[in-house]
Amino acid sequence: MPSLEPASTVSVVSPRMVSPVVGPQGQELYSCVTAANSGATGISAGMVVMPPGGISRPHLHAHSEIIVCCVVGAAVTLVGPELRPVPHAAGEFIHIPAGVVHVAVNLSSAATLVAIEMRTDPMFNEDVVVLPDLAEAAAAAANLARRDFAPSSGSAFWRVPTPRGGAPVAEAVAR
Repeated sequence: MPSLEPASTVSVVSPRMVSPVVGPQGQELYSCVTAANSGATGISAGMVVMPPGGISRPHLHAHSEIIVCCVVGAAVTLVGPELRPVPHAAGEFIHIPAGVVHVAVNLSSAATLVAIEMRTDPMFNEDVVVLPDLAEAAAAAANLARRDFAPSSGSAFWRVPTPRGGAPVAEAVAR
């Protein structure tokens, strides 16, 4: 049944309307839709900005699932205690279940990475657990990922094709 709630329960929040913070995972975060600024009760969303060559601290979200969609750039997320690389680029979504160790890596040494992140934590960053014991292994894995997956490495590159009658969709294409 459609909601009959007043329109005042709907909010629009731009990253320009919030102050960025550096989260415990070492990423520049713009918490856009949260319990605090929009009344969200079971979800949040924000923007993540990573400088060229950026890498987050190894961390997990204790109680929250997250979905990340790269908007600009290409990334690798190192997943699990073995830090398995999972590449994703502009227009692609990655889902990370609650409690899964991960590390975000900007594959470019020249361009800023911008991503939109949705979480089942209505405060956006309340349940982050940083794992400093994995920092050295994460740095080594990030260097390997940049070698193996960076768009200029020759191993893979990303392009955004336009399918018949549709909007651009990102796809990984082997060279």
